[in-house]
Amino acid sequence: MNPDFLLSLTIMWKGMFGIFSVIILITLIVMLIQWVENKFFSHKEEH
Repeated sequence: MNPDFLLSLTIMWKGMFGIFSVIILITLIVMLIQWVENKFFSHKEEH
């Protein structure tokens, strides 16, 4: 195979992995924020 082609595949794989990990991280942060809001702020509204 062409070395330039393998190099481009390596760069593309790293970029896709970076984008995928950032999406997972943002999803987890949003879920954590919603959990904290439901846990701590819903009790104050009830009482």
